[in-house]
Amino acid sequence: MIQRTLGKKINKSFKSGFITIIYGPRRVGKTILLKQLTEKIEDKNILWFNGDTEEAQKSLRSTSQTKLVNLVKDKSIIIIDEAQRIENIALSLKILIDTLPNKKIIVTGSSSLMLARGIQETLTGRTIKYRLYPLSTTELTYNIESYKKPYLLEDQLIFGGYPYLTKLSSTKEKKDYLKSIVSDYLFRDVLLLKDISSPDTLKKLVALLSFQIGNEVSLNELANNLGIDVKTVNRYLSLLKQSFVIFELSAFSKNLRKEVAKSKKYYFWDLGIRNAVINQFMSLDSRTDIGNLWENFLAVERMKKHEYSHTQRDYYFWRTYEKAEIDWIETQEDKLSAYEFKWKPQKPHTPKAFKEMYGEETCIISKENYLEFII
Repeated sequence: MIQRTLGKKINKSFKSGFITIIYGPRRVGKTILLKQLTEKIEDKNILWFNGDTEEAQKSLRSTSQTKLVNLVKDKSIIIIDEAQRIENIALSLKILIDTLPNKKIIVTGSSSLMLARGIQETLTGRTIKYRLYPLSTTELTYNIESYKKPYLLEDQLIFGGYPYLTKLSSTKEKKDYLKSIVSDYLFRDVLLLKDISSPDTLKKLVALLSFQIGNEVSLNELANNLGIDVKTVNRYLSLLKQSFVIFELSAFSKNLRKEVAKSKKYYFWDLGIRNAVINQFMSLDSRTDIGNLWENFLAVERMKKHEYSHTQRDYYFWRTYEKAEIDWIETQEDKLSAYEFKWKPQKPHTPKAFKEMYGEETCIISKENYLEFII
């Protein structure tokens, strides 16, 4: 069992009177993480609910204080897995934490919009939130000698980081597993969030985004290709972000006359999911999209590294109207860092306009030095 980095962080930050919420897509390992968090606690002290079951849904949708308290009073830890499936869960949690503030309550959810809406309205200031991602390079290579770690890279770029993949040996098994996640969980969870009139259009949007990772995305172009209006495209993008399929990168700008300020790029939280959506699992030496995969991979792994280490960063890309560009900008308070993502090593080249404006040089991240950047 691969130990998750987030487990240590959560164990150190438990607070009485607060509910711990762990967000993340289905099959990313939330249930395994819960078991790791409670492995040293006797079973008799834990009450575990699976929100996918009728029993849990019936037990926890009640807003009767007496019923809820009697349900959990003999347990010190209450775990509610896939809580977004339970009606009235936010109000039930409020009653429990208000009445029994010394209980440890841990909640997981795969569809953040449905869960977060009620949580934010009902439990303001009473939750500590975490996001669990597919396996990071740090987690995947924890017990591997340094010189062996790069040999896992091709699999990471093609099949991503879903934990169950580590148990599969053949390429066919990995392909079939990722395709099953896309068909059985990915779109089903998105469609549960809001009523979508055309699910096929949503799927086509994800496919279009799959071909545009690392590139600026035109909402008007997406709308024209899909035959819908821009407002609907925006709504669908929001749902995909809320359900942990994609995330966006905004443009960095302090000089609006020269710098692009309103554009967005979109990346996938997992490259295995991205490749499954468009059924592209070819080896790296036969791919034309290696640059896109590389950029997406480094972006996600860098974000995992900082979030798990509780290091606050803001992330951007940079481009001028004259087409000078930088792949990745990080800011922390007054400090700015710039990176170019190149599959093969190259000499760094900082755009003149960027250097004049910000006084910073870019650093090249290639397959020769990437581990220093993401571990």
